Amino acid sequence: MPLCSFCKKNYKDPRGLTIFTFDGKSIHFCSSKCKRNMDLKRDPKKTNWVKREKKLKVEKKEEQKIPEEKPEEKPEEKPEEKKKVK
Repeated sequence: MPLCSFCKKNYKDPRGLTIFTFDGKSIHFCSSKCKRNMDLKRDPKKTNWVKREKKLKVEKKEEQKIPEEKPEEKPEEKPEEKKKVK
């Protein structure tokens, strides 16, 4: 699964656009929207739709994490010491 060069989103292979440069690098885009924004030299950190997608992913991960309840630890009981009779 390629990773979009603009929004850093994983997408399935037949979808999207891949551009190969003369120096051997490949640039992947998940949509024409990402390609146009890259052509306009926009910063993905400043675009609202990229921030929103990343925020939604983080929220989904937090929802999936359920805090595990630890069982209460019982103090170890020492067996009664037997007194030696001399």
